[in-house]
Amino acid sequence: MVAGEPHDRTVSVHHLYQFSGKAGPIGHVQPKARRWRHGRRSRHPVHKLVSEVMDAAVHPDLAKLSFLFGRWEGVGVAGYVEEEKFQFGQEVEFAPRAGLPYLAYTSKAWRMNSDGATGELITEESGYWRALSEGDTAEYAKDDEERIVHLEVLIAHNEGYLESYEGNVFANRVEMRSAGIVRTITGLEVQGSHRLYGLFNDGSGNLGYAWDLAARDQGLQSYMSAQLKRVSQIEPNQGK
Repeated sequence: MVAGEPHDRTVSVHHLYQFSGKAGPIGHVQPKARRWRHGRRSRHPVHKLVSEVMDAAVHPDLAKLSFLFGRWEGVGVAGYVEEEKFQFGQEVEFAPRAGLPYLAYTSKAWRMNSDGATGELITEESGYWRALSEGDTAEYAKDDEERIVHLEVLIAHNEGYLESYEGNVFANRVEMRSAGIVRTITGLEVQGSHRLYGLFNDGSGNLGYAWDLAARDQGLQSYMSAQLKRVSQIEPNQGK
């Protein structure tokens, strides 16, 4: 993929969810040239179904998030309000912990150079995706039938802010909205976020996401979107 070329598959995630997108205020620069690993072979067959690693080590509340398990790589498009769009390469990991109802989450994105290699690190985040039990989900919705919460997400950003999300899961799709934000005195002025994640319906097993961000008093604006391919599975016992 060459920067500036159209990335149709990334855009298609917005069509899938009727969710249009550009991208947003990307933060700190850390020069570190590296080659994006297109077509790298995994130690585990990428076509291996996640259900094959769903065993007694996986907490039952995580079953609804099992389609996310693993390490993913891909390319996307970013930009925000007055900032020009650009392409980025990304690595994302969702790692289950044996017997525990959460996923450890990490994400890093690098600007794509014109030769298809990745350049400087532009942003990274890490945190936890916590799955709720059926009982907790029912308790949340007891007095509000429209408030269906299947997961809570905590994400820390290198731009100096922390986000909490509440989300729901239907089939192989996650939608979540920010429930609270804390930032450092020099952190990015973020007011809210909305994210969609889901598998494409074309049988590829690829994961698409779209992220809207409200920052700098702009209101929710399209920020980042990408299509990711699973390059390795992560079994629960690896998270011990």
